[in-house]
Amino acid sequence: MAGKVLRRDRRRPSKSGALPALIVCGFVIAIGAMVASSIGVADSKTSRSDRAIADETVTASDAGRGNKGKGKALGLQRDRDTKRGVLVVKNNGRGSFTNSSSSTSSSTPSSSTTTSEPGSSSTSTMSVGSSTTSKSGSSSTTAPVVSSTSTPSTKPPTTSVTTTAVTSTTVTSTTIAPTTTAKPVTTSTTAAPRAGEWFEGFDSLNTSRWAPEHSTYGDGNGERQCYQPDNVSVQGGKLVLRAVEQTVTCPGGSTRTISSGMVRSRGLSFSPGQAIEFRVKLTVADPSNQAGLWPAVWASSWAGGGWPTGGELDFLEVMTAEDPNRAVFSMHYADESGRHRLQNRPSYLGGRFSDEWHTIRFDYGYGGKLTWYLDGRETFSVDYAATRQGYPAPFDQTIREIKVNMAVGGSPGALGSGVLSKDATFEVDYIRVFNL
Repeated sequence: MAGKVLRRDRRRPSKSGALPALIVCGFVIAIGAMVASSIGVADSKTSRSDRAIADETVTASDAGRGNKGKGKALGLQRDRDTKRGVLVVKNNGRGSFTNSSSSTSSSTPSSSTTTSEPGSSSTSTMSVGSSTTSKSGSSSTTAPVVSSTSTPSTKPPTTSVTTTAVTSTTVTSTTIAPTTTAKPVTTSTTAAPRAGEWFEGFDSLNTSRWAPEHSTYGDGNGERQCYQPDNVSVQGGKLVLRAVEQTVTCPGGSTRTISSGMVRSRGLSFSPGQAIEFRVKLTVADPSNQAGLWPAVWASSWAGGGWPTGGELDFLEVMTAEDPNRAVFSMHYADESGRHRLQNRPSYLGGRFSDEWHTIRFDYGYGGKLTWYLDGRETFSVDYAATRQGYPAPFDQTIREIKVNMAVGGSPGALGSGVLSKDATFEVDYIRVFNL
């Protein structure tokens, strides 16, 4: 009988109070479920947020120390996120960082050194310290980077050497050209020179800047030429010095069978802390027969006391009688006893110097740091010589005259037969002096 009453009550509730009790029970159960679900979600969010902070937050000081104590967690989290192609880190008000990758490659955290794509420089700005590593032909993702810019370059592919400055808010990477492979940074030859700088593009032969030589300068070396102003010209925006086989009367009444060209600069000032750069081309009638030509760009005796005490710097010499496939870079000075001393370095090209145009740069560094470059590669460097005055003198004083000439014969070797069957020329596209 009791069982029947219960079944009837379920089908047709009575008005005796069972219905309110059931309703209250239902509400209590529903509220309890909602509270439990809310607590679970909150716990889950809190756990994920704490893990993100622990795994991805790196301070500037940590970056400088190599992320010690956090590298393992950071690396694991980064690998997982990188495989998804997008990395988003939120730091509960302490910074929000986003980065993405177009590939599935992973990256390894680096403390303070950046290896950049060859031939480029880059700057990355971060809210907290980080550094990146990328290789040519691949992409990688590293957190936490806010913004990154990359400047392309026309430099040949090289292995870059990098220095990095770290502050509390910024990591700046600067790619420095290696001394044996990378082309040094240069300023556009069309830009207006800054204070203390100097540029000559040879739109004309400006005799207020250049004095054509008329002499037998070079007799002490046994050279055969008589320098004639007529052998100096400007053609097509280039200075042209011509060596010609002809009989001429020289100053003093002597005669020579070869004439050539030479100029000396006027009003130029070249001091430590600056560089000189020029682009030149030697042209001969027969590349296989060019012995006895000696083109050069150089300076001497600027420090007083005569030669060699006053110093000599050969920014470029080509001595075809010795070897037409090389350029030579030299410094001359007097040693402590007054004897002539020489330091030099030949640079072999793998072909004749006369085959193409070449760009030469000489850095006149402070404290006697002297560096030569040929076509963008460092070829010779000097930082000490036992000079009579005590180094770095005389290589720490202002040079006020540059000489450009095409000597013939002399001490490097005799002029070959038929070399000047046609004129040989030494052309200069531009010369500039600029601040380092």
